[in-house]
Formats: sequence, C-alpha cells, structure tokens
Amino acid sequence: MAKININNLTYSYKEYYQPIFSDINLSIDTDWRLGLIGRNGRGKTTLLKLINGELEPDIGHVSKNVNTEYFPYSINTKYINTLDVIKENIGLLKTREDIMDEIISSNNENRFEEYQEILDEYSELEGFSVEANIKKEFYLMNLSESLLEQNFDTLSGGEKTKMLIIALFLRKNAFVLLDEPTNHLDKEGKQAVLNYLSQKKGFILISHDCELLDNVVDHIISINKSDISIEKGNYSTWLDNKNMTELYEFKTKERLEREIKDLERNSVMKRAWGNIANKEKAEFRTFGRSNDSRAAKFMRQAKASERNIQKNLEHKKGLLKNYETVSDLDINQNTLEDDALVTIIKLSFRYSNKLLFNNLTLQIRQGDRIWLRGNNGVGKTTLLKLISGEISSEQVLYQDNIKIAQSYQEPLWQEGLVDELIDDRDFKYRFFDICKLLDIKVFTKDKPIETYSSGEKRKIDLARALASENDLLLMDEPLNYMDTYFKEQLEKAILEYKPTLVFVEHDESFGKTISNKIINL
Repeated sequence: MAKININNLTYSYKEYYQPIFSDINLSIDTDWRLGLIGRNGRGKTTLLKLINGELEPDIGHVSKNVNTEYFPYSINTKYINTLDVIKENIGLLKTREDIMDEIISSNNENRFEEYQEILDEYSELEGFSVEANIKKEFYLMNLSESLLEQNFDTLSGGEKTKMLIIALFLRKNAFVLLDEPTNHLDKEGKQAVLNYLSQKKGFILISHDCELLDNVVDHIISINKSDISIEKGNYSTWLDNKNMTELYEFKTKERLEREIKDLERNSVMKRAWGNIANKEKAEFRTFGRSNDSRAAKFMRQAKASERNIQKNLEHKKGLLKNYETVSDLDINQNTLEDDALVTIIKLSFRYSNKLLFNNLTLQIRQGDRIWLRGNNGVGKTTLLKLISGEISSEQVLYQDNIKIAQSYQEPLWQEGLVDELIDDRDFKYRFFDICKLLDIKVFTKDKPIETYSSGEKRKIDLARALASENDLLLMDEPLNYMDTYFKEQLEKAILEYKPTLVFVEHDESFGKTISNKIINL
C-alpha cells in the first residue's frame, strides 16, 4: 500500500507574516477515502496544494510514490468533441492518437522509432481501453453516453464538473485531491457525485456537505485550532467524538480557567518567596552558614515549586487548545410601514433563447423568508437579479425608497485592500464587527482580498451585505465553500432575527429550516 508522508512540515504566507502550519506530521494510506475539514481560513486548500507540490514548505517535506491530481483544474486543449477532451485530460491520449495516425499516414520509416515510443506510452496509459473505461465511468456518474459526441463547450457547468472528476480518476496511478467538487451543483448533481465517489478510493475531499462526507469517506483529517489530526470514520463519527470532547471541555472550562488563575497567582507568589529568600541569604550572610544554608534551601524549594506550577499550568492550558467557540451573529433590518416590498406581476423572461419564466407572479412581504429552489439552469440567480434591479423589468415593482442588500455567488470584492474599499465610517465599523463574529481577520492592512481563501471571501461578501442598511436581503448560495460552524451560525441568526430574505441554496436541510415560503422553479 502506497503512502503519502508529511514530515515536520511548516508553512507560512511570508509576505503577510501569517503562519499556517507548524511542525505537522501525517501519514496517509493512498487507499483511504479521506475528508478534509476545518474552519474557513485554516489552510485546507493550502494543505492540498502542499501535497500536490504546487507549494513548497518552509521546513520539512512531503514524500509520495503516487501521482497526485488536483481538482478544480483548467482545460487548455484544441479539441472540441467531449470524448476527445476527456481523453486529452486523462493523459494527452488524443494527441498521441493523432501523432500515431500522422506517422502511419506518412509512411515515414525515420519516424517508426518515434511511433513505437508513443505506442508504448499509449499502452501504458491504457489508451486501447480508454473509451470503454470512460463509458463505464459515465454510467457510475449517471451521465448519458450521448454527451460524448457533443461539443464540450455546450455542456452545463455540472456536466463539465462531473467529466473533469472522471478524467482525474482515470489517470494512471492517481491519488485525487478534490477541493469542494459539489459547489454550485444542484441536488441531482450532488447525488451523482456522492454515488460516484462512494465507489472510489484513493482521494482527499474538501467539502462542507456533511451528507457527502458521511457517505463517501472512511477517514477524517481535521485542521484544528492548534494541530491537525487524522481519525478513522466518517464525518458523523468524527463529530460525535468532537462533541464529546468539547462537552467535557465545556463542563471543565470554568474549573480549568479558575485553576489556571490560581496556578498563575501561586506562581507569582512562589517567585516572590524565592526573591525574599534570596534577599535573606544576602542579608544574613555574615551571621553564619546555617542561615545561609536555610535561605538557599528555601529558595531552591520555591523555584522547584514554581517549575511544577508552570508545568501544570501549561498542561491545563493545553486541555483547551482545540476548544472551538462560535459567536452569535446579529442581523439588523429596517421596518417599513407598508409590508409589501416587491411585487412581480406576470413576468416572462428569456435568457439565451431559453424561456426561464412565463407569467410569474410573486410578492415579497416583510417577514418572508423565500427559498428559490430548483435544479441548475432554471433561472434562480436570474430571478435574484430581477428582484435586486440588476436586470430591470417593468413587471417588477418596488415600494418607495426600498433598500436591498445582496451577497453573491461570486463575491463583489475580488481584489484590493478591504480598508481602501470602504469610505463610510459607520459602515466600516459595522462591517468589521460582523467580520469578527464570522471569525474572519480582515484587519491586516497589507493583505489584499485576492489572498484570502474562497470561504473567507464569501464571508467578507456576506459581511458587506449584512453591514449595509437594508429592508430586504438577497443571498445566492450562501453556504458554498463555508464551514459547518458558519452554517449553524447563519441558521441560528436567521431564525432569531427573522429578516425579510430571498435566497438560493442547494442544501436541503438549511433551506427547509430557515424558509417560510418555497418557490419551486
């Protein structure tokens, strides 16, 4: 069984003086199916890139005897046909086929040695059985074989995602690193990826989807506050163990903190006694050896006692090293006299010659928490844009002076320094307060937004929306890239403050919990 070993690894973002990992040691069997979890900004994507060799550790090293393959990745090929694109992404198989065909057609004896070399490579990569293997993987991913004959660019985003994942698992000697593969996929797409991965082995999966992790992984790598751990089992078994640990820590937290204060106070006292003993030793030095010996003995005892206290103190502090805390999130919203905020009357709308809505009528009233639910491509994001006014329509009517705030699938702020993007002082205070509650550190003056993780960028975008004065809040897939702590935090805040809200989300449990109206598109 092959191994990936991480030895004494330390890594930091040196340009921002931000440490990420310190002296990490992990040993991973490449037959395992691992879920990689941790709060946003803890370094999940960074760890995958270190394993993949895209980043170099400051200290230590990663040793592996398998090829690691990273998702998502960009496609750069001249081929158009879907089958050819997949072949090319497995191992330049289509290019090899074309070169061999060219050599045969030219009948150039000088290139026969080149032909044999390419043929050997093609055979090693299982090129002769690749089409059968692709069709088998299509069946596992619940994809129609007819898609193989289509232009790759005409496929939906979900279809492309599934095919790119298939290409990785068909690569030779591949250990696959999957970074949030189900983001933006609808319910059916997530289920297809779940079924596919449940029949595979040899991968690490970053995901916020608890159901996906429960059904496809057999080990969990957890990036904690102070260390990284590997545990056998799925997400639920890891969560049960974590909850038991945190319940114990919660029950003993006050006692530990009280003991720590007592130990710190005793440490100060012992140090003071040692100093007194030292003074006594100097003061009574001329009166004989007995006083000098007594004082020296007292000082040694005091120092030994202080060392024991310090050792006990560090042990007790260590018991709380991974205790996670989540702050309560506030959602403040205006209240208008007329509770009818937005009225949509017989709206029909086409996009790229596709009819999305036909005679759609909808009214958004104060207190509504409307879930726009449906598969990819049915127009959920488009409807949000119509409601916000980003796409104008005479069929969408607004109450006078209504203020609408929105968080987006792709964050509004993509680059630059946060401090320079905000002019209004009151807004800045609200924004920074919300970022702190969301466990996002945006106070570094010289760290631009483009250097934050995907989850951190999404939290920054949500903080921007929540800090904006509004009568209506719109959210487009707010849980994408987000850790489970954020889901619980946002869910709790929405249920407590009951904002007027229209949202798109593929997480069924979240949608059912927070919504009081559902629009199935």
